[in-house]
Amino acid sequence: MSDKAPKSLEELLTSGRLAALGVEARRRRQTTEEIRALLPEDAAEHLVSAARLEDGGLLLTMDASGWAARVRYLTDELGAARIKVKVSPIG
Repeated sequence: MSDKAPKSLEELLTSGRLAALGVEARRRRQTTEEIRALLPEDAAEHLVSAARLEDGGLLLTMDASGWAARVRYLTDELGAARIKVKVSPIG
């Protein structure tokens, strides 16, 4: 048997890997909202998530290939060095 006492839920959520995951989730949520505000209204509705890449680019996930094709051409409007777009249908 282990001598380690179980950790509280609060301790698990505020330290280690789970804490880092929470920080990344908040960062992506904020980036997604920032990018959604820059997109045309019709395209913004189809943005699933957005993340900034280390090289200054953006990784956008759209819910349909047609919308993915349209946002590929918005590099200047979104202030990114480059845009990588993925498609991940919802439901």
